[in-house]
Amino acid sequence: MTGPAVTGSKIRWGIFGSGGIARRFAGDMRFSRTGVLAAVASRSRANAEGFAQIFPGMTVFDDYRDLAASDQVDAIYVATPNALHKDHSLIAIGAGKAVLCEKPFACDAAEAREVAAAAEAANVFCMEAMWTRFLPIMGDLRQRIASGELGQMVHLEASLGFARTEGPGDPITDPALGGGALHDLGCYGMSIAEFLLGPFQLEGGSVERSDTGSSRTAAFVLRHGQAGAGALSTISVSHATQMRNMLVLSGSKARVTLEAPFIQAGYGTLSPIRFAEPGAASGPSLRAHLSNSLYGQKAKRMIRAVIPGHAKISAPFPGSGLQFEIDEVGTCLGSGRTISQIMPLETTISVLDTLEKLDGSQASTS
Repeated sequence: MTGPAVTGSKIRWGIFGSGGIARRFAGDMRFSRTGVLAAVASRSRANAEGFAQIFPGMTVFDDYRDLAASDQVDAIYVATPNALHKDHSLIAIGAGKAVLCEKPFACDAAEAREVAAAAEAANVFCMEAMWTRFLPIMGDLRQRIASGELGQMVHLEASLGFARTEGPGDPITDPALGGGALHDLGCYGMSIAEFLLGPFQLEGGSVERSDTGSSRTAAFVLRHGQAGAGALSTISVSHATQMRNMLVLSGSKARVTLEAPFIQAGYGTLSPIRFAEPGAASGPSLRAHLSNSLYGQKAKRMIRAVIPGHAKISAPFPGSGLQFEIDEVGTCLGSGRTISQIMPLETTISVLDTLEKLDGSQASTS
């Protein structure tokens, strides 16, 4: 879909919220080619004023609706708790402002569909802020897949776990606020699997919950393409422990390992795949074993130096990486598009649909 193009020199951003992710977004604005900070609103004026002191030059608003109605703003970044994403996105859309809503886009697929329908009716841009999809290294991987460099895609493995104590009122872990590992972290692995390997269907999964119902650890399997001809993704997430936080993308010719945390990766390793021939001696040689080992950054550096065929993939960037989603919004608005081709709302809704299926599946309480 297309809408009216924004023709100003830079997109003027308003921010709903003043927490950690809002500060990261504002901090990365200095690396953006297309955006500038313009305004902020938060639950209290004191919070917003404190934010503006860190990022001078922003206009402080007492109310989200007042910010949305301002002619000083072209686009709004929704960085409030998950449970407020739908309502705050609708406020911005109702004011005719472009929306970039932090992940997860909504608490469920029904909410996401409501926001998407409102944006379509208003003919305004709307996108989930799944910032990892826009990192340079993800575009590099997609090109390698399309070129056939990795061969036929076989498997994606991703883990993402950050130990976090559960507490009432914590938007990251409290299920009443849309928190829990499944929605907070599971959306990353699922969205990146779709970005790299295409549409999927849920093959199975399991969720471990606390006594409050918060999803603490989850693991699931996705199938991409037809059985026997597609690829599988296995994804695990947790708030109950620290995981390896790596992504391994395996094809029939080569494997790529993204360094931890993969959601912010600037580097990876490309390793060749070596098949044992029929009739070969059982058990891999030491050289082959080392070639396929994934354990230890020091060991991997030694492998790259010793074994031919291994190569480092480098796609570094300044800041924390949110500038790329900012510039995607700027590019879309500059050309009058209301949907991003890199992060379409259709995919956002598909991911939330699948998370709901997992959320409602049989799960144990720890």
